Amino acid sequence: MAYQSNLTSDEVHGTRAPLDIMFLQDATENQQPYIDAARNGITQICNTLLSGGKFAQQDLRFGLIAFRDHPPQEQSFILQEYPFTSDVESFASNLASVTAEGGGDDPDCQSDALDAANRADWRDGATKVVVMITDSPPHGIGEDGDGFPEGSPLQIDPLRVAASMGRAGITLYVIACEPTLSQNYKRARDFYQGLARKTGGRVLNLNELSVLPTLIAGSALEAVDSEIYVARHQAEVRSMANKENISASEISLRLHKNLVTAGIQHSTLVVDSVYHENFVAAGIQHSTHVVDNMHGQCAQGDQNVDIWFNAENLAEARSKIQQVGGILERCQAPGALAEQSAAVETQPISLAQVENFVQKCLVRV
Repeated sequence: MAYQSNLTSDEVHGTRAPLDIMFLQDATENQQPYIDAARNGITQICNTLLSGGKFAQQDLRFGLIAFRDHPPQEQSFILQEYPFTSDVESFASNLASVTAEGGGDDPDCQSDALDAANRADWRDGATKVVVMITDSPPHGIGEDGDGFPEGSPLQIDPLRVAASMGRAGITLYVIACEPTLSQNYKRARDFYQGLARKTGGRVLNLNELSVLPTLIAGSALEAVDSEIYVARHQAEVRSMANKENISASEISLRLHKNLVTAGIQHSTLVVDSVYHENFVAAGIQHSTHVVDNMHGQCAQGDQNVDIWFNAENLAEARSKIQQVGGILERCQAPGALAEQSAAVETQPISLAQVENFVQKCLVRV
């Protein structure tokens, strides 16, 4: 018998619900272009969200948390918090008031910003999205030169916060400012991938400032569709996990096969890689030994992502992480940044999208 879904794709993409988006904006040195791009792109973000007919203007709210670091690394501020507002001009004004400077040591107080976002005044029934824009990791993940190597001085653990966000239905998207994040840090990207996965979110590379508004709007639209499938499939997923003792990966594979057969579609943020994946196209020659070594480092990086994802706290994960090069040194052609484009499309639901909503189904309170 063919798989039956209670929601058709047309019904999914015509569904209206409130949407709350909290921006976590790195306000340390070198971030001013990103702050300006978000402020200048807020009208484009709204237009993209409104164009599909899923929302009216009053359905949308935007909040902002700017972050730097704790003293003595940074003396100006730790967080600047701006509550949710449906007034787009007010939100743009809030962004305009944020300036980028300072920061102290390389890691910053992302953990504190995540904790503040988790405690924000989210609306019941809204799709809840956190978008973090940064080029650095939080304290405590094991990077060199960390002034607080055990983590936030306030003992805020980002892995615990992300788990709490997942239970509360808050999805985290991390927009990684490249190539800085991957060039300067060995653990940051794998950490952020594991962190975002705890909430059913993901990490997005950003190299071209012009695509930032599309990354933000596309993340939100993906999350909106994901929430609809969570509502539809949560009981089924939990039954498969608890009564039939089926793993999350196997549940995802079964559901994906059924949903694709049923013609189910999903809003999809399509983003070009910022790295050349083909060494020849990048004009870089590698020996077989070097290529094999890079594939090995990729595999270890994936294992590190799993460690961060499965760990309850930073201390548990730090001792298990194997040091590997950043993405520029392993999975992609070193230093070969490609031109970047991004678009939001409606496509057949992907396995990764099913894995994300299955994760949400399993952790929700």
